[in-house]
Amino acid sequence: MQLSQLTIRDFRNLRNVKIDPSPGINLIFGKNASGKTSILESIYYLSHLRSFRTPYLTDIINHEARFLQLFARAENQQKKSIPIGIKRSRQKLEVRANQQAIKRVADITSLLPVLAIHPDSYRLITGSPTQRRQYLDWGVFHVEHGFFEAWQRYKKALTQRNAAIRSGQDKKYCQLWDAELDHAAISIDELRQRYFQNLTPYMNQLITAFFPGQDIRVEYKRGWKENESLLEYLRQNYDRDKKRGMTQAGPHRADIQISVDGKSAQTGISRGQQKTLVALLKLAQVKQFTATDIRHCILLYDDLAAELDDEHRCQILSVLEQMPIQLFLTAIEPQQIDTSHWEDRKMFHVEQGIVEAF
Repeated sequence: MQLSQLTIRDFRNLRNVKIDPSPGINLIFGKNASGKTSILESIYYLSHLRSFRTPYLTDIINHEARFLQLFARAENQQKKSIPIGIKRSRQKLEVRANQQAIKRVADITSLLPVLAIHPDSYRLITGSPTQRRQYLDWGVFHVEHGFFEAWQRYKKALTQRNAAIRSGQDKKYCQLWDAELDHAAISIDELRQRYFQNLTPYMNQLITAFFPGQDIRVEYKRGWKENESLLEYLRQNYDRDKKRGMTQAGPHRADIQISVDGKSAQTGISRGQQKTLVALLKLAQVKQFTATDIRHCILLYDDLAAELDDEHRCQILSVLEQMPIQLFLTAIEPQQIDTSHWEDRKMFHVEQGIVEAF
């Protein structure tokens, strides 16, 4: 999917913005705090119904407005136009796509696949396992059919088991949920394993080009002991779970471990190297997505010029220009990003929340 129109009202300092993006590269430039990142953030919100910058609604709804509105037209590969609209107040969220009310985040995310690389993306390495699971599951959700349903079953059973444990229910009642957890966990793990195996060649190709001579390993950990069923593990560790008041093993505890020359990437490389590595991990997802799906995703890259040195910036742009995706980049000055290799390109200047085609 690609955005052919985008209207933003009262999203941060963007009071009334209308743009017609290019299907290729869109360079958004302006001074710091002008609103250029907010454009990317609004596109991300269209897909995820949340921000990549803040969890607080008060941060994204303009302080002089009661609600924000986003409207877009997304085109598929057959040039069919699908209208998407969001109205978000501090009390209510309304989402519509193709004249239908949307009730689940999964439905809008599936319709409009969007990935973002931004200054805080390095936390994929330094942050909690939750962020690495989100990275993994974005790809599994879009590529592997059946994942969402399996995850919903697992979450329901996990919630019930944890509630039973915390309320002091009899052990037999708590363990009624173990079989359902095990059944859903098998499906989730199989889909994650398959996706990760297919993703690995794309990661390795990019990592080898950007980190020559270094041994970088990215490994998937499923969340419980290998060569042991989750059912068996849950029953053997029931007393431990009861003491902690929660289920401590399963797909909800999965992680991705990243090492560089035998050391954890969390401490073994610089912040700049972490940012480069995270960009490669996400670009690998884009490459894998476009190779396996008839749809194209949208990539948002915030402040690429400031995040990477000249050599790595040129390398990243070389990778991007080969991808059949819609791309939104931000920069302070237009000359920081060479867009000449794209046939379809547009530039937009942002100043104090006002956007003009350049």
